[in-house]
Order: sequence, then C-alpha cells, then structure tokens
Amino acid sequence: MPVLSIVSCEMLEDELVYVLSTDLEIKNLFVVENRNSFRLVQKLKSENLRPFVFSSDRLYSIVSERNRRLPDSFMKRFSNIPILKQMCDALNRKKERELTVVVNLLRKDLHSEIDYLQSEVYLNAKEMSKISDGILLFYGKCGYSSEKIQDDLQRLDCPVYFLRDDEKNIVDDCVSIALGGNEIYTKTMLIGNGRGAIYATPMWLSSMNEKDYKSTVSYQNVRKYLSSPMYSLLFKINNQNSKDNNFHRNVSEFAKIFDMEIIDIDGTMNIAINSYMETKTSICKNMEC
Repeated sequence: MPVLSIVSCEMLEDELVYVLSTDLEIKNLFVVENRNSFRLVQKLKSENLRPFVFSSDRLYSIVSERNRRLPDSFMKRFSNIPILKQMCDALNRKKERELTVVVNLLRKDLHSEIDYLQSEVYLNAKEMSKISDGILLFYGKCGYSSEKIQDDLQRLDCPVYFLRDDEKNIVDDCVSIALGGNEIYTKTMLIGNGRGAIYATPMWLSSMNEKDYKSTVSYQNVRKYLSSPMYSLLFKINNQNSKDNNFHRNVSEFAKIFDMEIIDIDGTMNIAINSYMETKTSICKNMEC
C-alpha cells in the first residue's frame, strides 16, 4: 500500500483540505495530532473525510503495521496450495493499489525564525520518511531554501516532492501558490505601481478570528511594518473553494485598521492539486500500482 506523506504549513490548510477531498482513491487518511490538527480535522470532516488522528509515535507504528505485506514465511508455507497462494497474492496486490496519506501540519508562526522553520520541516520529513514511499512538502521555498536543507532532504529514505507551477518552477511562497505561480505573482506585484502591498488569504487572516486579536503576536508582528505609509494596498486573493465564512469581514476590518485600499484578485487551487496528483502518480508508478 503506497504511503504518501505531506508536511504542510498551516498557511496552506485550505489547499490541503481541498486536494484531499477531491481524491477518491485514498483508502486511509492519517493526521499527526498536534496543536494545529484540531481545525484541520474539523475541515476534513466537513468534506465527509474521516481521518485517523494519532500522536506521531503511535501513528507511524500503526501505518507501518497496516502496510506490512504478508510475511515470506507465511507465503512459503502455503505456496504449494494453489488456492491459498492465489488468495495471498490477491490480498498483497490489493494493498499495493490502495493509497494511504499521512498529514503533518506545522504551525504558521514558525516563519518568525526561518532557520528554525527549515529545521522543523526537515526533522519532520526525516521522521516521516521511515514509513513513506514519497513526501510532498506543502511549502514554498521558505521551508527549505538553504542548500544544506535541500541536500539533507535529497538524502532521505524516500523521494521528496515540491509544489511547482505550470512552468515546473518550485513556487516562491504561499502567495505564489494562492495566485497560481511565480510569474502570476510577479505580474500581480506590478498592479501596485510601486506601492507597498499585503496579500491576504483566508488562512493569513485567520488569526483575526481569535479573541483580543490586537494583543496577539501575529498582530504585533504585522503592525511593526504596516505602520509605514508605503503599505497602502491589500490584495484580497479570492478562491471559490475556500470555506472561511469570515474572510470578507476579516479583509474589511484589516484594511480599515491599517488604512489600506482593497484590490480583489482571483486565486486558484491549481498548483496544490496538480502537484499532489503528480506526486501521487510518481509514487504509484515507482511501486507499479
């Protein structure tokens, strides 16, 4: 049974839910339990998915056990009995066609320290590689930009895949993912004619749903540089597949707080879904699913 593991930034939670909800071939869906997993699990359930949620130490052993082929000793014992051998072969082939997905969602505030962020991405990927046939990093370059981390990722026990745009370029960051690629990102920047801009997605503004938002670390960090008058535009990246009912209100409130002009921009899930499907196809091809 192929195991596709995903290490994802919390900022891409909506994209992650979307791609998993569109894949009808997932047999087992596991989520690593941590402080970020509750909202993700609730969103998955709202899409009629039923993930198994375990702490990492329990989850990895459970996945390994479920995916274990029938032992050779067992096969040899019944190899002389045709009907039993056929049944065992059929059972193993069925397992090899079923897809298991394991999701590990890392908190978005790791971005406050890039070196620490990249270290956490690598360490979690390394741990998951022990049970995986391939790992998809749901991150832009921020998650692995250093040459050392990139080299370390390539030495893991399974292939590592990245989010890429239509030109097969690794995407720069979560904004590039939301807009549909690095080239579109560059063109969008030009709309501002040199004026400073912030790019808003539902997850980027999700902290505004918290009580006493203005006292949160997220608000204090943003306030440090948005106090500059050069930041006067708020690009609102709309996506019809987003499930956040608070997004429009959050955008309006944020723009009012920092006296910014709102510009609506169309978003897309194409990079997320295409990269996921290409990763899945590659893993299954390697295993001859």
